[in-house]
Amino acid sequence: MTRFATTAAAVVLLLATTADAHPMGNFAVCHYARVRVHPDRVRVRYVLDLAELPTHAERLAMDRDRDGAVDADEQAAYLAAKRPELLAGLSLLADRRSVELVLVADELRFEPGAGGLPTMRIRLDAEAVLPPGGPTRRFEYCDHNFPTRAGWKEIVVEVGEGVVLRDSTAAAADRSRELTTYPPDQVPPQATEARWTAAADPTAHGSAADDLPPVAVSAATPRDAFTQAVLAPELGPWVVLSGLAIAFAFGSLHALAPGHGKTMVAAYLAGARGTAGHAVLLGLVVTLTHTAGVFALGAVALFATRYVMPEQLYPWLGAASGAMVCSVGGWLLYHRVRRMIRGPRPRTGTPHHHDLLDGPLTIRSLVALGVSGGLVPCPSALVVLLAAVALHRIAYGMLLITAFSLGLAAVLVAIGLMVVYARRWIDGISPRRGLLRGLGTVSALVITLIGIGLVARSLRDAL
Repeated sequence: MTRFATTAAAVVLLLATTADAHPMGNFAVCHYARVRVHPDRVRVRYVLDLAELPTHAERLAMDRDRDGAVDADEQAAYLAAKRPELLAGLSLLADRRSVELVLVADELRFEPGAGGLPTMRIRLDAEAVLPPGGPTRRFEYCDHNFPTRAGWKEIVVEVGEGVVLRDSTAAAADRSRELTTYPPDQVPPQATEARWTAAADPTAHGSAADDLPPVAVSAATPRDAFTQAVLAPELGPWVVLSGLAIAFAFGSLHALAPGHGKTMVAAYLAGARGTAGHAVLLGLVVTLTHTAGVFALGAVALFATRYVMPEQLYPWLGAASGAMVCSVGGWLLYHRVRRMIRGPRPRTGTPHHHDLLDGPLTIRSLVALGVSGGLVPCPSALVVLLAAVALHRIAYGMLLITAFSLGLAAVLVAIGLMVVYARRWIDGISPRRGLLRGLGTVSALVITLIGIGLVARSLRDAL
């Protein structure tokens, strides 16, 4: 009993830390550029911070001997090949003339991330010698690297001695300390280009140091209890049970976040006269779909990253999910409107089967909605799977992901059951109210609009 109490307390304490793994998400690639303008040259410090999943993909590319580890020689070879590619993705113009950035120093290092997976930082210090020109110059800087990846994107422009800065579109202060801290109360900047004017002024006092500042030291990447559960030193029975409880709880919390089909499930079961069995079936399909989706994306991350990145599939999975929702909602809406035009048929049976709310609820539509609810896997679950593979704990990782999916489904089932029984109670009190007569049509319209919104948002992210 004492061991159980200790384990339960540990679970509670672990659940108290619910921060994401990488602050910008497991798929993030964050950009930072500090540009310092001197009278005769420009210095640029360029930093990339890759979260766990893009780091995993890059490490697969580094591991040339396929031994599962990345040694110093492989890191050096990777960085040597990556430097010209990254520098080519940076554009610096002075008075509309391109100036060449020449590498001065570089660094690649790994930091501990979620689930034992590392994150990666790449730093390039470069310099461009300015050609002769007038006392006032107009500059343009643009970062073309990783254009489709989400993350923190920051540009800071400073001036050295004898230069004043005017009309700058870039930030004047460093908000992230070179991507070592991400203020949680600020909207992540999305700056990939900046323009400014620099004018010579012998009396101006710019930054005190002529060179770029010392390299910032990264803060520890925050982790959550779910992604850390796979790292337990020993997998005894109580540790496994605690891990499964944590995974289930995090799945439930994940379902309570915006999205995940809660409104859709409620609207469908309310308008289509769903039963408790239908709510449970929806939850079962969500569990199976989410678990299978994590395993499928894990296979892509392990074996097919040279062809497609897992994060590139997320918008298309979201679009497919939205299309399923839209098709079910449109089908329901068609039947509702047609019934309204034709008028209700004579009511037969109990009040729970009259035509005003009865609708074309089928197993096919329930399965379609369940699949749409679990089709887009949680990135943290993918981190757990990859960590389990790296630690040779595949069975335990699969159990954690299944428990997470069950927690996600449990919330949807609970919402569905509340809607089903609340509708029956209201229906039993006053089945002829005008509000109830139009509930089926309204619910079908809500589902259709949700589907359209999901498709539009996902295609915007994909394109």
